[in-house]
Amino acid sequence: MNSLQQRAHAFEDKFMHDEELMFKAQARRNGLIGLWAAAIMGRADADAYAKDLIAADITEKDGVFARLRRDFDAAGVTVLDDEIRQRMTTLLQDAAQSMYEGR
Repeated sequence: MNSLQQRAHAFEDKFMHDEELMFKAQARRNGLIGLWAAAIMGRADADAYAKDLIAADITEKDGVFARLRRDFDAAGVTVLDDEIRQRMTTLLQDAAQSMYEGR
């Protein structure tokens, strides 16, 4: 294997590693936002709701946001779209940072 092939292989490995970390950070974020949303809606099943949101992201495009929007509307809770998206962004950053720090 020449050095160009080794370099290409190293980039592929880094890409796969980064994608795996992002997937895990998003799953952690989805659980955290599920707990946040469950508290706002007054749900007693916060842990189960958080687990459902983790799966929602996998099954449909923009799944977590869409699910939160539907659930907030059904519960009669007023939360702006911008607030949901901002919370999702902040929690993703927090989740990625905590994973980077080994927590």
